[in-house]
Amino acid sequence: MTLFFDFGNVETLQISQLLAKNLQKRTAYIAKNDIQAYRLLDLGESQLPLAIDIYLDNAVFQVFGAINDQKFKEFENTLRQLLNITQFFYKDRTKSELKLPVPSHKELVITEYKHQFKCNLSDYLDTGLFLDHRETRKWIQDRSVNKIVLNTFAYTGSFSVYAAAGGAQKTYSVDLSKTYCDWIKKNLELNNLPQDRNWVYKMDTLEFFRYAKRKNLRFDIIIIDPPSFSRNKGSSFSVQKDHPALINAALELLNPKGFILFSNNKKDFLLQKEKLARCTIQNIQKQTIPPDYTNPQTHHCFMIKSS
Repeated sequence: MTLFFDFGNVETLQISQLLAKNLQKRTAYIAKNDIQAYRLLDLGESQLPLAIDIYLDNAVFQVFGAINDQKFKEFENTLRQLLNITQFFYKDRTKSELKLPVPSHKELVITEYKHQFKCNLSDYLDTGLFLDHRETRKWIQDRSVNKIVLNTFAYTGSFSVYAAAGGAQKTYSVDLSKTYCDWIKKNLELNNLPQDRNWVYKMDTLEFFRYAKRKNLRFDIIIIDPPSFSRNKGSSFSVQKDHPALINAALELLNPKGFILFSNNKKDFLLQKEKLARCTIQNIQKQTIPPDYTNPQTHHCFMIKSS
């Protein structure tokens, strides 16, 4: 059964005050770091099944439950006044197929820590840039100088951009989707990063691990940020079930003193340490969640080294 939230005592004035307060808290951070896409309202900051992300003068509503249309209008009006927002986009994060407005096509380029990324606000559930990993990307950049970096489940290649900009000797980006591989190349081009030092592979991650082993490829940093669940050609992937195989295969490809960055967004994820090869594990979650995200469980993040 679908529940409708009428917000009870959440009046327009309260909505306005909440968003204004949140903007004030985020202003110094986004200005200092040249951030043009950020979370203005995190899920759990109010009584509402809603999060709101800002991309320049656009607002993306992440909708986690059915909401009265009038309340959407109140949010839109507030955001127009507060930030001069001109366009609104709605992402259905439920499995109940909510009836949300269908937006016109919208692509744009945003800046983050002086890097540029192509985003698509209209055509996919995700926009091309996972904002909750902004500080994780910066963390990788700070450790990439002269390193060989492998970015698996690379999506649109934002980790690769940060690593290359941080002075990586070479980056490898691996994703099964041709759409995303083309998107990676576009993001590399936007940041003037040469293709001959930043290679893109349209491959399954485990298949690439086997390929790398045959070719005696070794890496200083391996990034593994898989989806919680996916299907491909009749087979399925579950991060909870399959992460030991991923991590163990990656450990075989690490250079001495290298590390794996392993992350995921599965809410109840548990790392199965007993199924991993000998390694040391450091939980770096607190270092990687940005200040515009208020939930300390936004994502899981670990640094893993061979031992």
